[in-house]
Amino acid sequence: MISTKWVQGKTNLIDVLKIREKVFCEELNKSDTLISDFYDEFAFNAVIYEENISAGTGRLLFKDGKYIIDMVCVDKEFRGNNYGDLIVRMLVRKAVDMGAENTYATVNENCRHLFENIGFEKITAYENGESLMMKVGDVGGHCC
Repeated sequence: MISTKWVQGKTNLIDVLKIREKVFCEELNKSDTLISDFYDEFAFNAVIYEENISAGTGRLLFKDGKYIIDMVCVDKEFRGNNYGDLIVRMLVRKAVDMGAENTYATVNENCRHLFENIGFEKITAYENGESLMMKVGDVGGHCC
């Protein structure tokens, strides 16, 4: 069974941090200092579960007057099930429900197609292989 949950505040991030550590640190060899930051205190995090096991996550934060999606990741054991798509759609819908006309995302080049399929367009490229992308309005339709 698939289920989702919203979490907010650093004390509620056990499952979120576990997924981030597996994907960003163990799989992508990034520094563990990058898996949590100041924004985790108030950002909204979507978590997807398969059979009560945390499978993927992503967060929505409000920064510099923009609703921004980042830290989207799915444990490699659960990839291929469109969980990334579901997470991004949940985050866009949350942003729109909170009043966003546009939703932005910081996206690694390897994941750009996921965001493009949902309607995001690249607006700025960064030197580190990431891009800033933007989606106008809600996601509409259905996931996957």
